[in-house]
Amino acid sequence: MRPVTRRTILALAAAVVVVAVTAAVLALTGEEPAPPPQLSGERSAARLVDSIGVNVHFNFLDTAYARQVEVIDRLRDLGIRHLRDGQPLAGQAIETVMPAAARQGMRMTLITDVARDPAPDVEQSVRVLGDRIAAFEAPNELDLSGDPGWVGKLTAYMPALDAAVRKLAPGVALLGPSLVESSSRIELPENLPGLFNDHPYPLGEPPEPALGDGVREARPAEKRKGMYFTETGYHNAYAATTGQPPVSEEAAAVYLPRALVAAFGAGVRRTFVYELLDEKPDPGLHDPEQHFGLLRNDLSPKPAFTAIKTLIAAVRASPGSGSGVLPWDLRAPEDADVQHVVLARRDGSRAIAIWRPVSVWDTDERRAVDPGSVAIELLWGRTASDVTVWRPSVSEQPVLRRAQARRLKLDLAGDLVLVSFR
Repeated sequence: MRPVTRRTILALAAAVVVVAVTAAVLALTGEEPAPPPQLSGERSAARLVDSIGVNVHFNFLDTAYARQVEVIDRLRDLGIRHLRDGQPLAGQAIETVMPAAARQGMRMTLITDVARDPAPDVEQSVRVLGDRIAAFEAPNELDLSGDPGWVGKLTAYMPALDAAVRKLAPGVALLGPSLVESSSRIELPENLPGLFNDHPYPLGEPPEPALGDGVREARPAEKRKGMYFTETGYHNAYAATTGQPPVSEEAAAVYLPRALVAAFGAGVRRTFVYELLDEKPDPGLHDPEQHFGLLRNDLSPKPAFTAIKTLIAAVRASPGSGSGVLPWDLRAPEDADVQHVVLARRDGSRAIAIWRPVSVWDTDERRAVDPGSVAIELLWGRTASDVTVWRPSVSEQPVLRRAQARRLKLDLAGDLVLVSFR
């Protein structure tokens, strides 16, 4: 996990996504608008779902991860199908738990260890997990290790890891090193094996600037090959005086769905939330490391768990087969920063994610802030059917349904909204 560092705030790439809408003023009218233009840039809804991952620590048997059966049940309920953890080495708890998770349809991104010979570990991982391995990842945040020789060790390790993966797990992705400081990247050879990997923690702020910073760090060739964010997230340790600034559970529930869709819209192949659960009890809320979870220490869901679960369910929830291209337009005030992404399902139905990258939390005062709202309107070139509006950070169920519509008015606040139709 990244410590507190103030990284340069950069705008997110133009092709970003997601939504924000207040409960009030959701209205449909029967007026016939002028036919809108067809907008390009559709992305796969299935790939969005596949882009979402979560960090786990199955070897931490002195934490809530020891409740293995219940943890896997919570993962299944969440709907995420990609987990990130260490390799399932022989004799460790993870050697048993990971196959159990794999049997539930989950795939693994495995963090490697620079102090070990990579070939036997890759072979062991393949033996335990077979085709459930999505990626092998370079050792984690070595520039934070305090080892002055980390650059040389990583430079020697990565070609050996690459060779082992090519030989023993052909076709499995190899992710490059995650680094704490942006300046650390220039210390490594440009030809180091592995896809671009970053940990863009927003430090209690809205997610979009940090994600944009992470995307900006990738060179053009790295962007073309594929980018990964293997950690990002927020903690809820309100009384903490060290580490990253905290946010409320409610603010994290607004920010994390935006982060996941925004990263996907910017071209990131997979983004892993840090982490699944609060590891150890800390009722005083002093230790940030114990409060990054989507689940509390007793495994009860925080609002962010429910929001991500609902986002995944809403994206998957097709209203039925679409009837071909349905032109649409999004109208918003010129001075409003409204971002969106169009998600196409395999059956031709679609969902539009819309949001404003605004703050809902004051990190200095540690209190919620009202981002206000902006009135926008969706227009379709012909009648859209089965129009459904979701607000994953607010409700597990749709907040509006209409059998047919030619236009839809929304008030965008700070949370993500998904408009599904065919």
